[in-house]
Amino acid sequence: MPLSIVIVNYRSSQLVIDCLERLYADPVARQFEVIVVDNASGDDSRNLITTAFPQVTWIDMPDNGGFARGNNEGIRRSSGDAVLLLNGDTLPAGRDIAECYRRLMTSDYIASGVQLLNSDGSHQISGMYVVKGGLNYLLPLPFIGSWIKAAGAAAGVKKPHLAEAGSTVEVDWINGAFLMVKRSSIDKAGLLDEDFFLYAEEAEWCSRL
Repeated sequence: MPLSIVIVNYRSSQLVIDCLERLYADPVARQFEVIVVDNASGDDSRNLITTAFPQVTWIDMPDNGGFARGNNEGIRRSSGDAVLLLNGDTLPAGRDIAECYRRLMTSDYIASGVQLLNSDGSHQISGMYVVKGGLNYLLPLPFIGSWIKAAGAAAGVKKPHLAEAGSTVEVDWINGAFLMVKRSSIDKAGLLDEDFFLYAEEAEWCSRL
């Protein structure tokens, strides 16, 4: 399966190890190319992660240039015909990733995500719609996002996010915690904008895709 998975690490080795343990629990994950990009953690992340999972490709960045820059380097070094940006704090099932890949590559879509779940099993925002003013770009931000959500709820504003995806649903942009994109689309749209250090880079990227 020509799928490349890129995980950016910054001083979160145990989360990445938990992620990879869950991923490789399914034999199908042996077909994936997994690339871990370390944003100059300055700790023992490399030793811990590569000792536990020697099959992953490790990339050391010279400094912490942010989420977009780290993912871009992983994409450049990847070989799959699709690339999955995967957060290191996720607990993915290899079979689900394989099914997402199959469905994406046999469709006319250029990118896809999945229904993300919180640790208690509740639904996490996975896809968003662009609304006038673009305030929904700020919703994932800590503190500010919560304040905007509360203000919108009090004012009765229609929610700009997809509450739950029980089947295939078209959205304007996909949560960067799990964002799978066809290589052919990346070649046309370009990589993530490295002017974004963290947050909103996936929204801008999806707009170009």
